[in-house]
Amino acid sequence: MRTKFLAYYNLFTGGFWIVLFITLWVQFSARATGWEAFLFTFCFIIIAFLATTYTCKVLLKKTLLQRKAVRFSIGFLGITLCLALMLVWVVKGFVWLESHGVFPPSALISGTYSTLFREFLGMIPSALMLLSGFCGLEFFREHALQEKAHLEEQLLFLRNQVNPHMMFNVLNHIHILMQKNVDLASELLIRFSDILRYQLYECDQDLVLLEKEVKYIRDVIEVEKLRWGNELNVDCQLEVENGKKRITPFVLISFIENAFKHVSRMPSEKGYVNIAIRQKKDVFTLMVENSKTTKPPRKKGGGLGLINTTKRLSILYPNRHQLNVHATDTVYRVNLEIKLS
Repeated sequence: MRTKFLAYYNLFTGGFWIVLFITLWVQFSARATGWEAFLFTFCFIIIAFLATTYTCKVLLKKTLLQRKAVRFSIGFLGITLCLALMLVWVVKGFVWLESHGVFPPSALISGTYSTLFREFLGMIPSALMLLSGFCGLEFFREHALQEKAHLEEQLLFLRNQVNPHMMFNVLNHIHILMQKNVDLASELLIRFSDILRYQLYECDQDLVLLEKEVKYIRDVIEVEKLRWGNELNVDCQLEVENGKKRITPFVLISFIENAFKHVSRMPSEKGYVNIAIRQKKDVFTLMVENSKTTKPPRKKGGGLGLINTTKRLSILYPNRHQLNVHATDTVYRVNLEIKLS
C-alpha cells in the first residue's frame, strides 16, 4: 500500500486539485457568468495551492529535519491566517470588480459577511482543513520515504555483507580439501564465488528473477552441506514453476542462515536442516526446519537479521505474505508464503 502511495502521490494530489477546481467552477457557474466563475475559482485555487505547497514542501520538511515542533506550529498558524485573509481579499476584489461594472452583478458572492473581520473568521476553518489535510498526506509520504530509504540501506548492507565467520571457515575448508580432494575443493570454491558474485554484483534492482534468487540460496545450502559433511543431515527440495517471476532479493536468506547457525551440535545427536521451496503461479512458499539442542545458548541477543527480514516483509509485501514460526525445545520451523506480483 505504501509503495503504491509513493508511486501515485503526485498523480493523486494533482487529481485532487483538478477535481476541486472543476467542482468549485461548476458550483460558482450557477451563480455568475462562466468567465467570472472561472477567474474566481482560479484565484482561489492558485492561492490555496501556493500556501499548501509552501507549508508542506518547506515548513514541514524543515520541521522533520530540525525537529522543532513549536516553530512549525507557529508557522502553520501564521500561514493559515494569511491564507484565510487572502481568500477574503479575493472575495472583496470581485465585489469591487462587480461594483465597477467589470462583471455584471451576480449571486456569486452573496451571503458574505458585512465586515472584513467576520468574513476572515468565517474563512479560517476552510483554510485550516485544507492545510491540515495536505500536511497529513505529506507527513505520511515523508515517513514512507524514510522507511523506503531504510530498506534500501538494509539491502545495500546485505548485498555488501560477507559473513566473515562463514568466509574463513569456507576458505579453511577449501585449503584442507585441496590436499585431500581437489575436485570437491574446486566445486566448493566455484559455489562460494557464485555466492559472492550474486551478493556484490547481481542484485542492483528492487526485484530479481526468482530463478537467480533460488540459485543463490541453493549455492548457500550446498556450501553448508560441504562444510558440515556427515555431521549434519540436509534435505533440500526445490519446485519452481516459473523462474521468471520476480522477488525481492535477500528476503529469504536470513531464514536459511539462521537454520544452519542454530542447528543442534551435540556430540550425541546428529542435527538436521530441512528446506522446501515451492512456487506455483503467484504463490511462493518457503519452509525451513532445523533441529535444536536443549542446551541453553552461551550468550543472549542476536536475531537481528530475522527481525530486519520480518520488517522488510511487512513493508515490501503488505497483506501479501504470511509468516509462521513454530519453536519448541528441539525443533525450530519457519513457514513463509508470499504472493508474487
